[in-house]
Amino acid sequence: MAGLSRYLKPMLNAGSSRVFNCNDTLNKLERAKADNAYMFKMPSIHRMVVIKEAIGRDDPRHPRCVPIGTKLYLPYNTGDIYEGGRSVFFHAPNLMKVFSEQFGVRIDKESSAYLEHDMKIFRTLDELPSLDGFLMRDALELQGFNVNENYFEVSDSERVAIQEFIRGKMEPLVRAAYGTGRSISGKVTQLVDKIWEAKDIDALDPLIQAFRFPRDEALSIFGAWKGIIFYAFEYHRSRLKREKLALWLKEDAMPRHLLPRDTMEAIESSRRGAIERLREHWVEVDTLFKKYDQCYADFIASANPGGFINFLRGAKDVYWQLGDSLSKINHAINCWDITTKNAAGRRLPVEQLVNHLELMRAILSPASVVRSTEAA
Repeated sequence: MAGLSRYLKPMLNAGSSRVFNCNDTLNKLERAKADNAYMFKMPSIHRMVVIKEAIGRDDPRHPRCVPIGTKLYLPYNTGDIYEGGRSVFFHAPNLMKVFSEQFGVRIDKESSAYLEHDMKIFRTLDELPSLDGFLMRDALELQGFNVNENYFEVSDSERVAIQEFIRGKMEPLVRAAYGTGRSISGKVTQLVDKIWEAKDIDALDPLIQAFRFPRDEALSIFGAWKGIIFYAFEYHRSRLKREKLALWLKEDAMPRHLLPRDTMEAIESSRRGAIERLREHWVEVDTLFKKYDQCYADFIASANPGGFINFLRGAKDVYWQLGDSLSKINHAINCWDITTKNAAGRRLPVEQLVNHLELMRAILSPASVVRSTEAA
C-alpha cells in the first residue's frame, strides 16, 4: 500500500493543471466551517478527483473526438485518497451506476434537479482541455455557478493580471476589424466583453462578418481564441519552471553511485526518453505560439486579416493541442518537484529515480492527433 501511495500522490496532487482535487478542497473548507463550501448539490460527489487524461482521437471515452478525456477518480477511503480507488470516464455509459455504488447517488424524481446541476458542472469542465484554476473559474462563472474561490486557488491579483493580458490581446484585433476612432471605443469594449462570454452570437455579428467565420462555429472559435491567449500567458509565466526541470533531466537525473552497466544503460534510456518527450511537447507549444504571434503581428501591422483569420479558423484544434502539451509539462513539473524537493541536490536513490523517470515518460506521453472538436 505504501508503494501505491507514493505513486498516487504526485499523480493526484492538486498542484497540477491536469488534476482537480474536489475531495481535498472540501475537507479544508469543512474544517474551516466556510460558507458556500459545496460546489455540487450532492455533497458526496465532492469525494473525488477530476483528472484530464490523454486518449486516442478515436477513443469512445470522448464523443467529440478530442485528445483529452475527463476521468473521475473515486477513492475507496476519502480520508486518504492515496490508498487507491476506482476510475470512470465522464462519458462512460456506466457513470451513473458507479456514482450510485460509490456515493449513493439516487436516480429519481426527487434528486433529478440536483443531479442535473452537478452534471452541468461536469459538462462545463469536460469542455476544457486542462483544469487550470483560472479556466475552471471563468467557465463556471459564465455558466452561472457561484463556487467558493478556494476550489480554484487563483488570487484576485493573479486573476486580474490574466484578464488584463487576455483583453489586451483581444482589443487591438477587434479595433482593427471594426474600425478606428474615439467614437467606437465603447463599442470595442462591448465586443471584447461579448467575445469573453462567447454566448451572444447576434452581438458578435460585426466580427463574424469581418473575420468571415462560419456562423455556426463562431462562438466556439471565439472561446478557443480566449483559451489560446490564456495558455500564452501561462507559457511565458512558467518558463523558469520548465527550464529547471529540463536542467535536472540533463544534469541530475543520474544515480548517486556507479551501478552495473546494464542498470546504467536502462536508466540512461529512461532519462533520454523523458528528455525527448519533454522536448517534443515544448517544441509543439513553442511552434504554435510563434505561428500565432506572427499572424497577430502581421494583422496589427498591416490590417491584413488573411493569415490571422486562417489561424483562428483552426483555433479549436490549437486550443486543445496547447492544453494537452502544456498540462502534461505542468504535471511533469509538479510531480518532479514533489518527488525531489526533499532530496539533497534533488538527486534520488536509484530505485526512486528509475520509478520517477518512468512516471515522467508516462505523463509526457506523445500528443494525440487532434480532430475537430465539432466532429462526431
